Amino acid sequence: MIISGSQTVAAPRDALWAVLSDPARLAETLPGVGDVSIEDERHFSAVAHPITALGETRVAIDFEIVEQRPSEYVRISGLGSAGENRLQLSIDLDLASDGEQTVASWSASVQIRGVLRSLLQRGLGSLFNEQVEAVLAAGARLSEASSGR
Repeated sequence: MIISGSQTVAAPRDALWAVLSDPARLAETLPGVGDVSIEDERHFSAVAHPITALGETRVAIDFEIVEQRPSEYVRISGLGSAGENRLQLSIDLDLASDGEQTVASWSASVQIRGVLRSLLQRGLGSLFNEQVEAVLAAGARLSEASSGR
């Protein structure tokens, strides 16, 4: 499934990009995620606990920052599992300055295999966009805190 969206974020582009391109800082922005392990400057893993029709579902995901252009773009991929369920995602985030703010546009490919696919099929697009928007909002807060505003 291809999912896309955009959001204006109350943070300068350089500061937001610095959060999104750093595994340690990016991991801090992920909603509902715990057990984060930073491997190196491009790789980290995390365990999410989303609520589905089955209740809380533990999903372990390995992330990689695949490509980046300073202050403009970052591509992140992830492979995850939840029991017999599999998750594969890739998201491209483009950042454009809009004065003191940043316009973040994204396009993602998300594939889910297993029972979770049927449970999330109708709501996956809105759920994914909510998660990206939460990451961007948290990224704005982190960039603001690091700039001392």
